[in-house]
Amino acid sequence: MKTLDKYIMREMVVPLVAGFLVVLVLLVGNIVYNNIGIIVAKIKQWPDLLYYILLQTPYFVVLSLPSGALFGCSLAVSRLTRDSEITMMRMAGISVRRIFLPVFVVGALISIISYAFQEGVISWADKESVKVLRRLWATPGTPAIQANVFFKADNYYFYVGNVSRTNGGYTLQDVMVYENPVSIGYPSLTTARSAVMKNGVWVLQDGTSYRVDKDGDLKLVVRFRKMKLDLRRPIAEYLVEGQKSPRGMSIAELRQQIGLLSASGLDTKSYELEYNYKLAIPLSSLVLVICVAPLSLKLGRSGGFMGVLIGIVVLFFYWNVILFSRVLGETGGLPPVLAGWSEVIIFTLLGLFLMWRVE
Repeated sequence: MKTLDKYIMREMVVPLVAGFLVVLVLLVGNIVYNNIGIIVAKIKQWPDLLYYILLQTPYFVVLSLPSGALFGCSLAVSRLTRDSEITMMRMAGISVRRIFLPVFVVGALISIISYAFQEGVISWADKESVKVLRRLWATPGTPAIQANVFFKADNYYFYVGNVSRTNGGYTLQDVMVYENPVSIGYPSLTTARSAVMKNGVWVLQDGTSYRVDKDGDLKLVVRFRKMKLDLRRPIAEYLVEGQKSPRGMSIAELRQQIGLLSASGLDTKSYELEYNYKLAIPLSSLVLVICVAPLSLKLGRSGGFMGVLIGIVVLFFYWNVILFSRVLGETGGLPPVLAGWSEVIIFTLLGLFLMWRVE
């Protein structure tokens, strides 16, 4: 049987690597698209830009590994079925489950690798990318503050209509500062025609400050020629820190964050969703081969391209289930646990049903 296992695993190697690399290249293109603003602004710092893109890649490696397992399984089983090799194995008294055992072992190994990579590499890469991003924003070039984009610093939300860099600082136009209440009450709003920002100090010019009491009534309106706002730190640090998200946290960090937020009575749904998602997604490789192996056995005789078609169709439905369930989880349509594990539950049940049918 060891010879049989090695033979089937060897059939999976080439399509597995090819499927993984094709999907990874497509996803890396998504990294470039999502960061096109900073790439254009900091093109002269291309070594740091390349390093930053490289640091974004590990997250997509974990997403690409299941694709490799899927195509490795579908193409290998389809080829063995088309050439009647699986038929001969079954005539020799070998059950379908035993034939597929090496396929499932490969899926399980990739799942273990995916989990280890997720916990050991992605968290480090996320922290390292923050350092690189801070270094990129600190270099001369297009301003770190972007026009027509909301961003948060301390207890404030800022919106700027136009930005230009001058003498190591920024000249801003059409500024809006939204300040959350320290205690009970409504937020306050300050608008300014222009502002100058340097070393974390904002000097607002020609503006109006609105204050609202706890009943929602306008309490105070102050017009000013100049008003100083000291944030104590360069704005680039706030921008970089604001990009820290649950996606870059390890499972242990997410668990700790959920505990802290729960103890404070704050909402933890986004962290719970990411926590369950990170637990479930490494299992994708095993789940997909359980589903695709019997499907490829039933349809493998239909032609040489059937293995590719099966892989594309299953991958399409799999990722759409993930995306749809995440949207439902984020909007409250599904509990975080069910939203995070939905794809594993659905495709495991489907795979077990298909295995039962081919037996």
